[in-house]
Amino acid sequence: MEYEILIVGSRVAGASLALLLGQRGRRVLMVDRDRFPSDTLSTHVIVPHGISLLAQLGVLADVEAVGFRRVTRARTYLKDCLFEGPVGPPGTYFLVPRRSNLDFILINHAIKQAGVEFCPQTNVEELIREGERVIGAVLRTSAGERREVRANVVVGADGKYSRVAKWVKAPTYDDLPAMRPVFYGYYRNVVPLTEPALELFFIGDRIGFLFPMQPGMDCLILEVQPEDFDSFRVNTKTRFEETFRALPLMEMRLKDAVLEGRIKGTRGIANYFRKPYGPGWVLAGDAGHLKDSSTGFGIRDALLQSFLLADVLNGIIEGADWDATLSEFERKRNHKLMPSYQATIASTRLHDLPTEELAGLRAILANPHLCRAFMQWLTGALPQILPTHLEAEIQSMIKLFSSTVTPSIPRVPQEDG
Repeated sequence: MEYEILIVGSRVAGASLALLLGQRGRRVLMVDRDRFPSDTLSTHVIVPHGISLLAQLGVLADVEAVGFRRVTRARTYLKDCLFEGPVGPPGTYFLVPRRSNLDFILINHAIKQAGVEFCPQTNVEELIREGERVIGAVLRTSAGERREVRANVVVGADGKYSRVAKWVKAPTYDDLPAMRPVFYGYYRNVVPLTEPALELFFIGDRIGFLFPMQPGMDCLILEVQPEDFDSFRVNTKTRFEETFRALPLMEMRLKDAVLEGRIKGTRGIANYFRKPYGPGWVLAGDAGHLKDSSTGFGIRDALLQSFLLADVLNGIIEGADWDATLSEFERKRNHKLMPSYQATIASTRLHDLPTEELAGLRAILANPHLCRAFMQWLTGALPQILPTHLEAEIQSMIKLFSSTVTPSIPRVPQEDG
């Protein structure tokens, strides 16, 4: 074989996997149809667990050197009620990088630090098979040059519209169709908070996000209902900005804001797990698993899969059993990603409380002493009042959002029914 690993797709999933495999001494070719640096549709947010994975890859310092702000707080609006707190224990933070920066940094590390061969602006036209087994791919460069490449393993890291997954007919399971259309844009000169925070607005069954990126640059995102999609497409910038200005405090904060580029959007993000392997092929990143962007786990999920898969593929090249090893990879992937998948589905399906049902919450928040007393009661009452499924979601989020061991909420047996 000309290469041990051929990776189709070189954004977070493909480039991080290539870097890890190159560090292990494997002969890796990575191809992508795009030119770099370039942007792509993305959730942007990197949660704390993803930050630690970037550090293990050796790229975190370069990502932060671009000037992305460490975001240590989260601010949540339920209509006109506001909640704010730290995103985790001291030292925990989020980053919100542009993909043109993040992907390019990963690619450069794979090339320069790990000896990976990279072919940008190169399409994969078809897979090469020997019987049922995939043994390579036919490539076409931007200059029209055709090239056949053979490899021990072909990895599809080519995103949610993966052609590799389509060609091998990889089945999906636990899948749900897209639930909410998404629109976003990069804005300069949004009036900042005193301390940068992830801001989420849950209002009228729409979700608004304000993500601090670099000083003077923020990413504004809207998740709307399916029936809103066509009207937003007619005059996207006007509808987007009108909707955002109607959110709490945003009319003032957007008075001098300027859109950079254009508003990007999609009808929605599908939700699925795919069988991630077959004879000669493997799927990574969004090609193998995808969920709605509202909880912001996409980049973390891609990095986590790369770490799991790098050890697996390295072992296979050294002689490990194909089916047994990759079956264990699928089990581990699902075990690690299923809790956040279920939490994301539940969150995306959740509808706003009617205004009249917020009266009690408003009454509590209107009186600081009552608010303090209520929170002290709530902390002790959580084990008794939380449904089992919600407690499980909270436990999984605690583990995913924190790199520090956090005491778990004790279980209190509940009577049947």
